[in-house]
Amino acid sequence: MKKAMFVVAILAAGAARAAVFQEGSYAGVATWRGSGGTSGDYTVEKSFSGNTIRARYAWSQPQPREERITLTFQPKGSEPLFDVVDDKGTVVGSGFCADDTCAYHLTHGPVVVDETFRFANGSVVSTGAKSGPGFSVVWKETLQPK
Repeated sequence: MKKAMFVVAILAAGAARAAVFQEGSYAGVATWRGSGGTSGDYTVEKSFSGNTIRARYAWSQPQPREERITLTFQPKGSEPLFDVVDDKGTVVGSGFCADDTCAYHLTHGPVVVDETFRFANGSVVSTGAKSGPGFSVVWKETLQPK
């Protein structure tokens, strides 16, 4: 499958700057680690189209469950930053891109998420942390093109 390039454009100090990533769909098995030494694996699929990320996560342990998320990165005028917008059109956080990496921070009710994506050699590596009332978890995903 041929991958097209897309640009998350950011303007700073009057000069155009951009982070260029491969648009497409990626999948893989990821690992998570939580409090008290808990850990496990899950499957993940992510697609990047324009400034929108769609993700599907599936866990089999301790019981089967699935989660889907859609986020859009909206550039903030002439700043090298963007707003993170959920699937309801609500701004839930902010982030930035630099070269081959994007990072964001969002708050959804009592849940806080920090995630960083690095696009390299045709793959995507994502690391992050999520916390809320009574839980905290970190993860690492290494995703290959689908």
